[in-house]
Amino acid sequence: MKIFVGYDPREDIAYRICEYSIKARSQGVEVIPLKQSELREAGIYTREPDALSSTEFTFTRFLVPHLTEYTGWAIFCDCDFLFQCDVEEIFKQAQDQYAVMCVQHDYTPPEGDKMDGCKQLPYPRKNWSSLILWNCGHPANRALTPEAVSSEQHTGQFFHRFQWLTDDLVGPITHEYNWLVNWYHEPEDGRPKAIHYTEGGPWFDNYKFCEYGYQWAEEKNQYERSLISPPVAHKFATLPDEMNNIIDKMIEYRIDSSNEYYTVTRQDLIDEIDKSLSPKRVFAVDSEFRYARKGNIYDPMLEHFMIGAGGQITTWDMIESNMTPVVIRGIAKRKQIHTCWDTGRDFYYIDTGYFGNGKKKLYHRITKNHLQNIYPIVTRPRDRLSATGWRPSKFRKGSNILLCPPSAKVMKFFDLDLDQWMEETMATLKNHTDRNIVVRLKQSRSTRMHDDTLAMALSQDVHCLVTFNSIAATEALLLGKPAITLGPNAAHLLCSNSLTEVEKLKVPTLDEVEEWAAHLAYSQFTEEEMRNGYAWSILNENSNISSSSSAE
Repeated sequence: MKIFVGYDPREDIAYRICEYSIKARSQGVEVIPLKQSELREAGIYTREPDALSSTEFTFTRFLVPHLTEYTGWAIFCDCDFLFQCDVEEIFKQAQDQYAVMCVQHDYTPPEGDKMDGCKQLPYPRKNWSSLILWNCGHPANRALTPEAVSSEQHTGQFFHRFQWLTDDLVGPITHEYNWLVNWYHEPEDGRPKAIHYTEGGPWFDNYKFCEYGYQWAEEKNQYERSLISPPVAHKFATLPDEMNNIIDKMIEYRIDSSNEYYTVTRQDLIDEIDKSLSPKRVFAVDSEFRYARKGNIYDPMLEHFMIGAGGQITTWDMIESNMTPVVIRGIAKRKQIHTCWDTGRDFYYIDTGYFGNGKKKLYHRITKNHLQNIYPIVTRPRDRLSATGWRPSKFRKGSNILLCPPSAKVMKFFDLDLDQWMEETMATLKNHTDRNIVVRLKQSRSTRMHDDTLAMALSQDVHCLVTFNSIAATEALLLGKPAITLGPNAAHLLCSNSLTEVEKLKVPTLDEVEEWAAHLAYSQFTEEEMRNGYAWSILNENSNISSSSSAE
């Protein structure tokens, strides 16, 4: 769940408390400050400063659809909010027929000054835009380009009255979620779930004792207490229990080596260390220890996973002849993976996560005996899926075929020729459809994340995506586009698997997509989850999941 909060350096503390109030009550939420200085530096916002703007986010709030790449739902709110509820309650009011949803106040304050000295300007639909539930993917919001928001031709009236929309595209939210202080009153108007100090908040000296000022002061106290670091404990939350047991014994021996109080001896400590190393559960195959130039002795992902799995890092030459399971990161280790398949040796494969990643790779997929999780769907809780911020997208029709060929490296891994695969795929498609075929070659990660995302490509009148084993098929399903997969692919169960089906595509239901996405969320992990042993336990918990070593 993405929440953009208006930021003004003059009211930094208001933003801090608003952000804290959201995170304290909501799970799986990303709070993003809308800082005008950063938007200007990025060239996204170029509008000349407006003397009538009471805050720096008067206009920048209308960039939210662009900042989400015109996909999914997001919330904007002013920084002078104090949330008393889980923001998921607001997201649950989303209705796809609307481009925006908001509390439609009948609010006409008297003219004068606000408590911060700014002019109080009454106008129709006042405060409607102070909290917006954005349907970022709605076609009507495509009008809100950075150029349009920055254009002096579009006045504040145009934006704040939602004049780029027809009235039927502006949906309602109940007023408890934008409770205007001094306008709504308990109990006749109910109880507030998001308090809005629209005339000025307790962070201003001359408004300290305003209505609901006590609640804000209490929230501020809790926020300040959260900034005080707790005493450092010897337990390391990111380490598995067996390593913490060693640390416990080490501390006991260190402070009482004569055994006057504790009973741990040097031999006990050595035995505990040996116990953790033998039997060796798994070996990680490092790239011949070539990470020193990056400041690491080992591949850091392998190190995290080995700490949690109780294994050791080595090289392939050292362990090639035995059958202890191995951990392999990256498709470049073709020889090792094929050897495991040929000999029936278990391996765990680590690569980029299926979804939920942004600028930084938060999630890494880990699969036993395959490059992707191609196993039957296991019913899972929705907690890990919710944490990624994913929301279902209805499947939409289109005209073009988006062909996403794999890289030459992937083709080599499967003993295929990329040029031949492209030629044969194009020819087969043309035999079964007259649709336009758009080829999307794999680009750099920076380009894929920022300048030319797959979400952008899929929004361009796409009928379906065609690929071999790329996780682009997963992203397509999550964004509401059917796909055809021609190789071992995590999305294959919900996709068509033959080019002959291009005009009769398999289109899963949203429930099927959610069940599958929740399943995949349990096969991708953060660095901390690798390190503390959670990833290892999840990967090995279900004995019903096949550990077949045959390449599919």
